[in-house]
Amino acid sequence: MAILISLLERRKILSHKVAWLWCRLVLAISGVKITVEGLERLSPGKRYVFFANHQSQMDIPVLEEALKDFEIRFLAKKSLFKIPFFGWGIAALGYIPVERDDPREGLRSLIACAERVREGYSVVVFPEGTRSPDGRLLPFKTAGFLIPIKAGVPAVPVAILGTRKILPKGSLFVRPGRVRVIVGEPLPTEGLTKRDKDHLAEKIRAFLEKFIPQGP
Repeated sequence: MAILISLLERRKILSHKVAWLWCRLVLAISGVKITVEGLERLSPGKRYVFFANHQSQMDIPVLEEALKDFEIRFLAKKSLFKIPFFGWGIAALGYIPVERDDPREGLRSLIACAERVREGYSVVVFPEGTRSPDGRLLPFKTAGFLIPIKAGVPAVPVAILGTRKILPKGSLFVRPGRVRVIVGEPLPTEGLTKRDKDHLAEKIRAFLEKFIPQGP
């Protein structure tokens, strides 16, 4: 449905509504209950780049529901877009391909992502780059912190607690449970340059470390 609808619209708004409904259905069938804290810190209709910890495949439907008022899009590995139907679907939703293995292509992807934000979308970045196998916070890949700086929008830390118990990395079995999503204070990026990305990453990490233990 998302693929067909996307052929009729440029900004992928309606097709993304299909994805949101699918995510809500996944959460309902799985018995996942979400509580969201800190949304009052955000302004509806404003663009943000959200930086969240990553513990489970369930993080994506959880964030689709928790941040439904902000027209979010996710970064995804470029190779995923080559998978029949699935890859076509995430392309139809306006998800952004990122090349991990080629630094030059990766930089182009980040610039394209900043352009997507300027077009009116918010973006979600998982700065760990992969799901944590044990729930502890992994080291950050800092290139993604260029996105809010290039786009000139606030960076927002988001802590996701509870998804690993529901669907751990490497597991196919979903368990019902509760998820807590905590939205931090938006961090302004006006006047920042690429030299400031590491400092911005430190601020985001400091917020997440209040709720999530660090890895070794």
